[in-house]
Amino acid sequence: MAINDNKNSQSKQTYFRLINKTEDYIEQHLKEPISLSDLANNANLSEFHFHRIFTKYSTDTVNGFVTRFKLERAAIFLKVSSKISIIDIALEYGYNDPSSFSRSFKKHFGISPLKYRKIARNVKNDN
Repeated sequence: MAINDNKNSQSKQTYFRLINKTEDYIEQHLKEPISLSDLANNANLSEFHFHRIFTKYSTDTVNGFVTRFKLERAAIFLKVSSKISIIDIALEYGYNDPSSFSRSFKKHFGISPLKYRKIARNVKNDN
């Protein structure tokens, strides 16, 4: 039984490295649309196998993960750089137009990017 536990532990480590490699790929391709095929190719796996592994070790779907990752990076950018327009941030993170970015952002965070930026600015000024 110890051999099986060791094998499972090694498999989990391999799969968590796969998730980290996926995050790195997304980080390097934030401006581009990212598909399951792109991520599977990056991991040197078939789409089927990549998707199966990913859903087993992640709480998100592949598309949900990519969207969340991009939105969280955009949120950081909104906080730290008030001089760059929301349109430019939307384009920087792979959105074709600010309205689709705003809809996705609001769905994820519960507030619009503009409101998020205002709140972040107020918090920053209070410190």
